[in-house]
Amino acid sequence: MQVRLHLILLLAFFGLTASAHTLVEYDGYFEVEHSWKFKGKECSITLNISTDLYDYYRNDREHLAYVYKFNEDEMPPNYYSFMLSEHDRPLMRALANEFSHYAHSEKDQIELALSFVQSLPYAFDADSKHVDEYLRYPVETLVDGCGDCEDKVALLVALLYEMDKDFVLLVLPEHMALGVHCDEVESSRFLLFHGQRYYYMETTMPNWQIGQIPEDYRSAEIEVIPVDDTPSLLIKGVHFESQSTFVYEKANCTLQVDLHNLGPGQVTDLELVVRVIEKGKNRLLAEQHYSLNNMREGELRTETLSLKSLIRENSILQVELSGAEVAPQYYEMALDYKKVRN
Repeated sequence: MQVRLHLILLLAFFGLTASAHTLVEYDGYFEVEHSWKFKGKECSITLNISTDLYDYYRNDREHLAYVYKFNEDEMPPNYYSFMLSEHDRPLMRALANEFSHYAHSEKDQIELALSFVQSLPYAFDADSKHVDEYLRYPVETLVDGCGDCEDKVALLVALLYEMDKDFVLLVLPEHMALGVHCDEVESSRFLLFHGQRYYYMETTMPNWQIGQIPEDYRSAEIEVIPVDDTPSLLIKGVHFESQSTFVYEKANCTLQVDLHNLGPGQVTDLELVVRVIEKGKNRLLAEQHYSLNNMREGELRTETLSLKSLIRENSILQVELSGAEVAPQYYEMALDYKKVRN
């Protein structure tokens, strides 16, 4: 998908008095202006964001990388799939570079990005999107100028990732936040994860400092999720058909494999291995290797494959999927012996 990206960034300090967000739509892009306060000074930033990019995330959301109601029997939720989506990387990188340029110490850089995200108004999904749950991708939050805790955390994740900061995702009951490692922070409140101190960052409202934890969450159970920018690739389903055949005759078989790349990013060097095994005897009845085309982020694809195999009672079909950026995925199903036997 070709996305036209127009970007102009200007960070300045001058005498504004309140946080403000304005949006003007032109031919092919939105002009977004946002002002907020940071350490007693007023900041202003202007972004030109392609309408194509915004519409890619706003429309036809079934093709997108993140699935909110996830089947955890398949794979745990990959929150980073929508926080680090590949299509908005140039925009996030440019915005992060501005924050890094205008704030010199690591702590100031993190605080400037945090203050920007905090200054965007908090909005419940039921009020702003008229649905119970809606996950905004970072570009959507920038254009909409608002979001709930997950939306604002996603935007901050995208910025800190491009700023090359050390952070983790914090998942709490009915809430989400971030933890950041920074040697310049002086706070007695931190989480120890893999030997590092990570200081809590609250994104929902302005003026929460690094290391400050809202009272409601000080005793809450916190799940710490490290950064993971590798794609999640799923075998969503397998459909197997075979011609009727005799005992010692190989059958012509057709296999349809449904794949979904949840992202973030594309998967390359895809290989699919299909095996038919006689269960019990552990006898290999057929094995075929296939090389597949790359899968872009969010892509749903059905691969239709042909192979020849003996079909025995208690036959098992095994499918193994691998790629350069992902761990192998496996799928196994019992074949219906009666349907393919004369």
